[in-house]
Amino acid sequence: MIREQISNAWQMLRGNRARSFLTMLGIIVGIASVIAIVSVGEGATKGIIGQFDQVGASSLLVSVSSGQATEDDYITQEDVDMIRQTVRDLRFISVDFKMMAKTEDFGESTTVMIIGVDQDFLRISNLTITDGRQFSLPELERNVPSIIVEEESIKRFYPGEPPVGETLKLNRRGQLMDAEIVGVGYSLFSQLSATADAGANRPMIVYMPVTTAMQFSGDETNFQNILAMAESPERIEATGEQIIRLLEARHGNKGENIYQITETAQLMEQADTVANIFTSFIAVVAAISLLVGGIGVMNIMLVSVTERTREIGLRKALGATMNDIMWQFLIESVILTFTGGVIGIISGTLLGRILGYYIGFAPVLEIKTILIAVLFSSAIGLFFGLYPARKAAKLSPIDALRHE
Repeated sequence: MIREQISNAWQMLRGNRARSFLTMLGIIVGIASVIAIVSVGEGATKGIIGQFDQVGASSLLVSVSSGQATEDDYITQEDVDMIRQTVRDLRFISVDFKMMAKTEDFGESTTVMIIGVDQDFLRISNLTITDGRQFSLPELERNVPSIIVEEESIKRFYPGEPPVGETLKLNRRGQLMDAEIVGVGYSLFSQLSATADAGANRPMIVYMPVTTAMQFSGDETNFQNILAMAESPERIEATGEQIIRLLEARHGNKGENIYQITETAQLMEQADTVANIFTSFIAVVAAISLLVGGIGVMNIMLVSVTERTREIGLRKALGATMNDIMWQFLIESVILTFTGGVIGIISGTLLGRILGYYIGFAPVLEIKTILIAVLFSSAIGLFFGLYPARKAAKLSPIDALRHE
């Protein structure tokens, strides 16, 4: 019986394809939005946290509070050398040097973020090479114009073969450099630097030996951030406090809270919190879309009841019960929303892949997300289809047969 009702409901909906599709549109948009954003958000969260895990829980970032600091408060290379020599339990320390340049190599002016690296930066950031090679020791210590291009930038700017061995022409305030691309790679810090600038606004990211980058900058010899790694997670707080005390003593700003410490664990928590807030916001927007879609389903089913009043009367006259009529319309409603949910899942998966490509994170779509989407869309069909179904079931067969 149920099988026959499902077949009849499907035939009825196929007979009004345009109306059925427009009815499902709200469900499709809502489910697709949830699937796309949740999968990309989950992929971004796992990607960032995975890279944090690679960096390790013993890393920290020491920053100069730019709102309170004067030029004399910024960190110098001499500060870094002194920290390396005197702070106990310090495993690695490196400057966090970034600057912007331009290139015309891609037919238009393109922004390039240059990240200066040294040996300790390579160890702290876990810069992973996917093509070409790592910087050699002479390249790191001398003014050699070599660069490693971030992996996601390769996808956007070099869609063909990896450009290892080619030259990238850089322009920094009129100062020019022909930099040789020696490798392709990625690290946690390049992802964090560019996650906020997704798509067309995302700069091209390259790594350059910090000695070369500082000379190319022309005027930037002080640093706002330094990266450090303690010997163990248990010693990270003590290591950070020693670094702060040394910097305050050297710059004469004790008690002014010029220097701030951010631990890897804090960055992980922040990334997770931002992802959860973003996902919750999208869930609310999608819920509103699904609510509108559900109201659309109820409206169309009420119209269908009115249009098929004589059919309902005839079926009742031939022996159909109230339950038969109610189930007929409920099944039609559920099929509408279930089909909309399936189309929404497929559309959302494709949209998630597109968004993930431009944002730089592979989307992660879990089975439970798909099941929740399918069950939720079907539940909408039951909820919003119940009133039209009950209205149809309560029609008097005599009045229904008289309906014009």
